[in-house]
Amino acid sequence: MSAENRWAAFAAEDAAIAEAARGLGLWNQVCLHAQQAAGKSLKAFLAERHRPIPMARHLAELLALCAEADQNLSRFEDRCYALDKYLIPLTYPDAVPSSQSASLPTEKDALEALGILKELREALRVG
Repeated sequence: MSAENRWAAFAAEDAAIAEAARGLGLWNQVCLHAQQAAGKSLKAFLAERHRPIPMARHLAELLALCAEADQNLSRFEDRCYALDKYLIPLTYPDAVPSSQSASLPTEKDALEALGILKELREALRVG
């Protein structure tokens, strides 16, 4: 299996988990797995173009590398930042002060994250 296919397969799994979490009302998990699926989709795009795959986890950084190959992708910069805001607090619960628990993702946030993921994957032509 090629590097591109491996990244795309893992991205598809994260997207599927995000959708499954949506059905369970697990908004944190929807947002986290949408962010993860987006990152792996961006890495699949880089692999397809035989570009180095950085260890980066932040979407904005990965998007900048992808935009070097396709300038049209730069339109996703704000949306990547929107997904990136979930990475640390939803990966490390102790990174969120308890007073901020009310600011954890809502259903609206989860649906927005899934929408961003879908648009990005369509633009990347991944999965």
